Amino acid sequence: MRSDILLGELRPGSKLRLSSLARSYDAGAIPLREALNRLSTEQLVSQHDRRGFYVCDVSKEDVVDLTQTRCWLYEGALRESIARGDGAWEDELVLSFYRLGEVSRYENDDPSRVNPAWTDPHRRFHTALIAACGSKRTIAISENLFDQAERYRNLARLKHYKASVHEEHRSIMEAALRRDSDAAVKELLDHLKATCETVVKALC
Repeated sequence: MRSDILLGELRPGSKLRLSSLARSYDAGAIPLREALNRLSTEQLVSQHDRRGFYVCDVSKEDVVDLTQTRCWLYEGALRESIARGDGAWEDELVLSFYRLGEVSRYENDDPSRVNPAWTDPHRRFHTALIAACGSKRTIAISENLFDQAERYRNLARLKHYKASVHEEHRSIMEAALRRDSDAAVKELLDHLKATCETVVKALC
């Protein structure tokens, strides 16, 4: 269910009826309610009193707020990660970038078809950037915000897509490996803001 929300298969604002979910996911009411409550804490599902559960809606205002929050969080975490990172951190960053490059963003090179296999390597790369920051809580929050942003990215890909994403990731990685905090932060924040602009255009 979580994957279907992130991929846009379960559309924003749609009602999540237990009977339909039970058929779709071959699960009982208790585990489904537990899953819905967990997704609610991740802000992917909302619960309306006496009306049940719904997929959280999307808006231009929300994605702008989400992006600004990620920028604030990532800037401090990335600077700290670059300052504290050792050889193992560098190795993981390079490996995560390499593995991300091995997976196509789209199914059959069709920009209108999201490749579900791209999400995990993408998350791993962004987590690797800040993995040495020394704060597990910061990393956990960043991954949750990543997933919220991923849903927006997947919805936007139906209308717009960026061809330069891999090179943007490369520039961020190379600046981090040079231990150039200012450049790495700029590249990362520009990357996040450019994606936000793409999503806003798609929502218009």
